Amino acid sequence: MDNPSQRMQRLLALPLDYIPHPSFEDPVREAEILAPMPHADEYEARRRAMKAPRNAAPELASLYETPLLSREQEAHLFRQMNYLKCKAGRLLAELCREEEEAPEGKSTRERLDRLGEIETMLTRVNQVKETLINANMRLVVNIARRYNGQNHNFFDLLSDGNMSLIRAAEKFDYSRNFKFSTYASWAIMTNFARCIPGEKHRQERFVTGREEVFEAAPDHRTVEHDVLASQERAMHSVNRLLGYLEPREREIIRMRAGLDDHPRAMTLEEIGQQFGITKERVRQLNVRAMKKLRTIVEQHKEEN
Repeated sequence: MDNPSQRMQRLLALPLDYIPHPSFEDPVREAEILAPMPHADEYEARRRAMKAPRNAAPELASLYETPLLSREQEAHLFRQMNYLKCKAGRLLAELCREEEEAPEGKSTRERLDRLGEIETMLTRVNQVKETLINANMRLVVNIARRYNGQNHNFFDLLSDGNMSLIRAAEKFDYSRNFKFSTYASWAIMTNFARCIPGEKHRQERFVTGREEVFEAAPDHRTVEHDVLASQERAMHSVNRLLGYLEPREREIIRMRAGLDDHPRAMTLEEIGQQFGITKERVRQLNVRAMKKLRTIVEQHKEEN
């Protein structure tokens, strides 16, 4: 188990950017924000009943295990995820400030309790984000299929699209009253437009209803997205393989290898703390993910 200082440094290294909302400043709204999403029982029943179509490729079967979210459910989860990131960031900043002003002011037990509270919030953030991503993974497949056959491998496109979906979930401003699928489609198509000749004009004409996407509210975060896209392309060969995995499996592999936003390789215990699961469960998931990757590599060798 890391000591409090090590845990603090690990938390400080995490990206805690969030999309603000006026309700975050009203303590009375916290219970509403953190409540289960609307119609959660009905959603869970639909999830248990879902099955992959018979003609679905085996590597895509898991995409059919999560139902689509309603607009109300989606907005609730995005607000909850960003509120938790906001609160975790503020608590962490407060803890740092207190320790700078009075290094010996808190007992080890108090520090551990505060750190544990922050880590619990961030575990919940990952769980909510995973739900949002899983519910929209089929969107990536549908868009990638439109471009398949244009001298681009379908699973290469799927890998790129999955990365765009994950980034979009981090940047989506749910207060603009757009459906997330609209924003995610725009992000995925923008990324495809950069790497597929002749697609930029088509992407710019992408519409939803009667309005051009985000015409009324330009997104000034596209410059940051360009930088991130460049970084993603630099790791294209790795991401192509990781795109076959489920979101939690992908994240575990990245944490173990110190990829992307993770500054160093993390231990099984550290990863377990992030996801709120045991060290042994992390090991099992890591082994399963690596077996999947080895199988995929062997299949590609046989096909080529």
